[in-house]
Amino acid sequence: MGRKKLSEAERLRAETERLLHVQREVLQHAGSVVRDASRELGRYAHDEAYPRVAAGARQAASSTRHKIIDEVLPGVASVIGSTLAAVDNARGTGARKGSTAATAALAALTKAPKKGGAGKVIGLGLVFAAALGVGYVLWQTFRADDELWVEEDTE
Repeated sequence: MGRKKLSEAERLRAETERLLHVQREVLQHAGSVVRDASRELGRYAHDEAYPRVAAGARQAASSTRHKIIDEVLPGVASVIGSTLAAVDNARGTGARKGSTAATAALAALTKAPKKGGAGKVIGLGLVFAAALGVGYVLWQTFRADDELWVEEDTE
């Protein structure tokens, strides 16, 4: 090669190395920005999002519980009572036992449930598992992967 081509190749190599160095710095800065954003997102999720979601879930569960107890269970109890009364009438024992059974069924179904229980533990476990899954996906999305760029061999 001529001297002019050799000096041009050396200049291009130096420019390429400088560009690669600048690119690495930019990627390191981008990685630190993403890590900081991930930490901030975790803080936001813990301080803002989780309490709102938990309050909404509590309100929805309470509303659903009251709907079931106040509207669904009395209807189910009356259907059961009517069915028992019809069966008793068909057998000839009278409607008196059927109405007693309906009253007993209604009283048993409208009893206040316990405060704690397996449902609460299972629900909290599912919420925790979902939060872990979302956290893992976010971590995989925003993590810095140093193996994205392959260095050239200078030999």
